Amino acid sequence: MKKLFITALAVVAIAASSFATPEADVSKVSLKVLNKFKTEFATADQVEWEVKKDYIKAKFTEDGLEQEAFFTQDGELIGTSKRIDRADMPSVPRKALNKAVAGAELLELIEFNSTEKGVAFYASIQKDGVKQILEISASGFVSNYKK
Repeated sequence: MKKLFITALAVVAIAASSFATPEADVSKVSLKVLNKFKTEFATADQVEWEVKKDYIKAKFTEDGLEQEAFFTQDGELIGTSKRIDRADMPSVPRKALNKAVAGAELLELIEFNSTEKGVAFYASIQKDGVKQILEISASGFVSNYKK
């Protein structure tokens, strides 16, 4: 249950990235987290750290792609995220997204790969001046994301 809560916090952090606080000094990141990051993302560069109460976020570039990785304070990987284009989604969730956002503006699309739940997509949309976040599962189930 705690990992589910942390996953939800990570998704909220992604969606609210424009309001993020300045990056944490790397000295505030535990060795467990740093070692796990180096193991999982050996070729990463331009790493910026953000330490929160319930998770630690690394924003980085790997193979020219900007990504984020979320860790528990104990160094366990919670999941990774990256911005994607609609065309990069698998067919089933893409069709579900297209149907769900008809008449709305797609502001941002995030792929989140959770170590517990697998891949899900988060679409920030706006319709009639109202913004909302949709969660789209790999199987095409669409729901309103609740923070």
